[in-house]
Amino acid sequence: MRRRSAINSLLLTVPVAVMSVSLVAPITAAAQSSGSLGSAGLPGSSGSAGSTGSTGSQSGPCNNFLGNFPPASLGLNLTTGSLADAANSVAGVAASSVRDFPRWITSDQGTIPVLKGATSVLQLVTGPTSPAKTDSAYNIHGTDLGIMFEHGDETMVMFGDTFGDCTLTDNSWRSNVMLTAQSGTPTNGLRITGARPSDGKQATALVQGAHQANGVGEVTVIPTAAISVGDTMYMRVMSVRDWNAPGGWNTNYSALVKSEDDGATWTVLTDSMRRVTNFTDWNQSVKFDAPHTAENLPAVDQDRWYGMQMSAFLEADGHLYEYMTPSGRRGPATLARVDLDKIEDPTAYEWYAGEGAWANEPTDYEVLPRPVEELSVAYNEHLDKYVSLTSMASGVVSMRVANEPQGPWSEPQTLVNRRMFPNAYAPMIHPESITSGGRYLYYTLSTWDAYNVFLLRTDLDQFDFSAPTADTKTDVQSRITVGEAVKAGAINDEGVIDEQRLEEAAETAPAAPEPITEPAGR
Repeated sequence: MRRRSAINSLLLTVPVAVMSVSLVAPITAAAQSSGSLGSAGLPGSSGSAGSTGSTGSQSGPCNNFLGNFPPASLGLNLTTGSLADAANSVAGVAASSVRDFPRWITSDQGTIPVLKGATSVLQLVTGPTSPAKTDSAYNIHGTDLGIMFEHGDETMVMFGDTFGDCTLTDNSWRSNVMLTAQSGTPTNGLRITGARPSDGKQATALVQGAHQANGVGEVTVIPTAAISVGDTMYMRVMSVRDWNAPGGWNTNYSALVKSEDDGATWTVLTDSMRRVTNFTDWNQSVKFDAPHTAENLPAVDQDRWYGMQMSAFLEADGHLYEYMTPSGRRGPATLARVDLDKIEDPTAYEWYAGEGAWANEPTDYEVLPRPVEELSVAYNEHLDKYVSLTSMASGVVSMRVANEPQGPWSEPQTLVNRRMFPNAYAPMIHPESITSGGRYLYYTLSTWDAYNVFLLRTDLDQFDFSAPTADTKTDVQSRITVGEAVKAGAINDEGVIDEQRLEEAAETAPAAPEPITEPAGR
């Protein structure tokens, strides 16, 4: 909280018209990436200073803060603490009120790299320029994550903090939403078919956060993993207490939430809560399976549950394997498993202890070394190995392989580096990449500069995972804004990107290179 008064003074005296990239570039560079959470951390916002703001006079999420900025201007891309307080002082509102934070650059000003090689950008899944028109159809102008799982004959896609076309009085902030998509290999992109739940006008929250001030109670509730077992959907969520330093945040608890009506309503399983604070002030819309008074909740046990606030799910050999990390992006991953038919029983879980042994209590045995960011794990038939994706300092998509769920895991192979996507995070594997037997790995990737979700495809046959390197086997030919790509017809009605047309359009209207700056907090 140092230098608060000096920063406030600076913001109050600098004319809005000149608050552009030059003013805030150091802040932006130090605050890239964020898993649904703000590692550039607008408190309570997802993915920090994402996109979908205003282009010229056009409207976008949260674009009414201090007037309109020029196209491609990052505006006041603030972190947290004194800078966040400073912004709120200008607006005259309480800290962590998301609608009053600076607008984001628009998704049509976010850039797409023209790639040649193993990896290609297949589709923009969400945002005003997405084929699903998620802005007009579901009031999703900005969102992130894209956690996917199969349920019946549909692919379910879960997103983190989601915003509509914000005004000063309404930002349509939903802590999490879920879209449905056609199942099958997404060769032609994810075909979004609906939102669940929905009020007929927009995708509504599955479990709405309390949206309290940063550090006071609960800012938001973020899904970190999901799975379908029979007719029941399960997701693991984390309750975010505060966004702090880039790459860091603190939680109140992690919990299992289930739906038995295809995602229309969701219920928190009280016994599953891994509590690290005594927070009890939930949003009134949140449903519980049992009384959740302070005396009926599981005890707060920070020592036991601190390292188990974020999760990734893997279904294998009749078990649900749960990879767990602390809140933030600096911890290692530990591992638990449970019979699929006992997911709701916290006493049925066992914890990996190394050397093939499992224990009845948490062991803190590290199956993946720190730092592990948002994590996705799956079995891949083509490789006949388990694969894990996460962002690391060496690459925003780093892939490890193993013969068993518990490892040992290989060293990371970089699939996507920061030259390709400087501001990306949270790679999430498409479920069809698990059992299709094909050579291509499909996964979503979020970017804070476009605060929306892309679908990528990587040719696994171009890599030797027994000798991983930092070589992505992919070159960046140029860049183009999403808006120019749409104008040139390089993105068709299904949202699939025509690589040849994209390359041609980029030659005519190239976008400026994005800065390659390693985010702080890694």
